Amino acid sequence: MKTRTQSVQLADSTSQEIMPPFEPMNHPGHLVRRLHQICVAVFLDAARDYDLTHVQFAALLAIERYPDIDQTRMAKLVALDRQTTSNVVARLITKGLVERRQKNKRTSALRITGAGKALIEVMQPRQKPIDDTILGPLTEQERETLMALLRKVVGSNNALSRAPHFSDVEMTAAGGQEPAEDSVSSGRRR
Repeated sequence: MKTRTQSVQLADSTSQEIMPPFEPMNHPGHLVRRLHQICVAVFLDAARDYDLTHVQFAALLAIERYPDIDQTRMAKLVALDRQTTSNVVARLITKGLVERRQKNKRTSALRITGAGKALIEVMQPRQKPIDDTILGPLTEQERETLMALLRKVVGSNNALSRAPHFSDVEMTAAGGQEPAEDSVSSGRRR
């Protein structure tokens, strides 16, 4: 006669043979998505007083670095799709952090406002603590290795994205303006 424990063990072993194990933590896409969720949570906590997302902050940095940049080029710098870019720019304008001016009949120029620059100055010192929280479980060597590997994977697969990233060099080569010499994010001020 089987005991209850033996019956449960038998049922468990039978169900494991029939159904493959659920192992999302063994797949890079799932782990990267989880890490993204963690990164977003840490950033939102650091920026909670300013109603600012990490994507909005990245857009602010791009607009500050390239005064009068158009929305399409800004999207390429930050690696955003068109719809997300439209939403982000609209929110930044509504918050008074960015202004839009007509460049020509087809494009508008984005420029950071004084409030946008002030917010960058507030958030810049928070970047290292944000990074330190995210990378906290790693040694310094592990942090460097992880960052190098992330850059390699992202850079090698950039073309696979729905919104590929353009670097400063690619931006300039594609006819974009040079970065502003006096941007807050570059450490140089007016």
